[in-house]
Amino acid sequence: MFRLLDKYIFRDVANVFLFGVIAFSSIFAGVGIVPNLVSEATTYGLDLLTVFKLFAARIPQVMVYTFPMSILLSALQVFGRLSNDSEITAFRASGIGLLRIITPALVFGLCVSFLSMFFNEALVPKANLYVNYLLAQAKNDYKPVIRTSVNIPQFENGVLKRTVNAREIYKETMKDITVIEYENGNLQRVIFSAEAKFNPGMGWLFNNGILYLFDRAEDSLTRIRFEKEHINLMLSPTDINVILEQSYSRQLGFFALSDHIKIKQKTGEDVSKMLVELYLKTALPFACFIFTLLGAPLGLNPQRSSSSAGIGLSLLVIVFYYMLSAIGEWLGLIHVMTPFLAAWIPNIVIGLVGVYLLYRKTQI
Repeated sequence: MFRLLDKYIFRDVANVFLFGVIAFSSIFAGVGIVPNLVSEATTYGLDLLTVFKLFAARIPQVMVYTFPMSILLSALQVFGRLSNDSEITAFRASGIGLLRIITPALVFGLCVSFLSMFFNEALVPKANLYVNYLLAQAKNDYKPVIRTSVNIPQFENGVLKRTVNAREIYKETMKDITVIEYENGNLQRVIFSAEAKFNPGMGWLFNNGILYLFDRAEDSLTRIRFEKEHINLMLSPTDINVILEQSYSRQLGFFALSDHIKIKQKTGEDVSKMLVELYLKTALPFACFIFTLLGAPLGLNPQRSSSSAGIGLSLLVIVFYYMLSAIGEWLGLIHVMTPFLAAWIPNIVIGLVGVYLLYRKTQI
């Protein structure tokens, strides 16, 4: 009997959830993505293929935000229908407790939380990076920007590998460059050059430079002057533009951002904002479970099964959730709350409300 009950509720919750993802994603795409695409296409003269790529690359980020409201809508709709059809009454009359009835929905909400975490870690950062890459390329082609005081560190497995400094970069040319390279944490070589031009497939061609090689084993320093030297910095001009413009919270997954924060902490930099953003990467996905916990007892109220009422209540709760999230993030930035509490305060508040409502329903 329990197996049939689990399948029955799990299937209904999943069906409404998929409907919610499609519906909310379409709304968000129409309101948020499409107007931006029209503006970008007009401003930078983007072709149709690039516009389509930008649209597709922005969908994963939108879906992550629609998961919580879709699972909330699903819980409201399914348990509202079960309540209005007196199925909840029949289940409880047969000896099945309310908590046992909503367990399949809670399990589904937890699964969606893990799915959202997967999106946040594996898909969203790469998609956002690709968006920035396409836009940086379009901006550079449309109206090249002179960037000054360029400073780019490169890491391998969390260890500093190279730093690239340039007085300015314009299109595919850098001027007054200093490259410092490390091997196993030790200084290996330093390159000074008046100018470097990018050559696709071969890297950067450095002109009129000096190369210093450090040999710790021999305790020696070798100085080499060169007129032209190809050096592969593993960076193209577009890569540099993306790095200089990117927001690390959006371009990096949880573990990559965590490593980046550890490196920043070693320099003494205030990382409060990045820590809040780090914990938000777990708080938002887990909201799917929290909204299931809230939506199930809310859905048991009479006359809650209509789609319009469910969507309206879902949007209302989501707006309240993001208001709490914004307040929590602000309190974290001014050090009133710890970064973890600042990120998780909406889940804690709404979760407690859900537990209270569920407790009230079990006492009826």
